[in-house]
Amino acid sequence: MTNVSFGKYLLNFGFGTKEEKKDVLRKNSDRKIVMDLTCYDPAEFYNEFPQLVGTFAALFADESKKTEIHFRERSEEVVSKLKELGFQPVETTVVSCGFIFPRTIVQIINEACFALEEEVASASDIDRAMKFGVNYPKGPFEWLSGRKEYVRVLLAELLLKTGDQRYRASNLLK
Repeated sequence: MTNVSFGKYLLNFGFGTKEEKKDVLRKNSDRKIVMDLTCYDPAEFYNEFPQLVGTFAALFADESKKTEIHFRERSEEVVSKLKELGFQPVETTVVSCGFIFPRTIVQIINEACFALEEEVASASDIDRAMKFGVNYPKGPFEWLSGRKEYVRVLLAELLLKTGDQRYRASNLLK
C-alpha cells in the first residue's frame, strides 16, 4: 500500500528518499496530503509544502498498528480512514525527526547490534532479555527483521541533524 486516495486527501505510505517523498508532494500540489515521514524530519517538509497537512510514523507499526500522527491541520476524515485501514493513530503535539517511538526503537536496535558485535550475547538471547526483562512485545532483532534499510536511514538522518555520535550506526547495520 503506497498511496490511499479518498475525498480531498491522499495518504502516502511509501518509503523512499527525501527527494522521492518530495516528488510525491510536488506531483500532488492540488491535494491535501498526510505522509509517512518516519525516517525524516517533518518540519522540513511542512515548511516547503503547504498541502502537507499531517505526518505519521507507520514503518515500525507492529501487530497493534499503533502509529504516531501529527496534524498541522487536523482532519477527522484522515483519522477515520487510518482506523478503517487498521491503524490506531496516537496524536502527538510535537513532531521531530523520527517521531518518538521509531527514534527510540532504532537506538535500541543499534545498541543491540553493538552488543552482538561485541559478543555480549546472541541475537536470540538479546531479544529474549528485552521481551522478558522490560516487557517489550518484540526484541530488537525481531523489530529489525525486514526494516534494516529504515533503521539505517533514520540513524543516518538523526546523526546528520544532531551531530550526536550516539546515532552512529553499528557495523551490522552498515
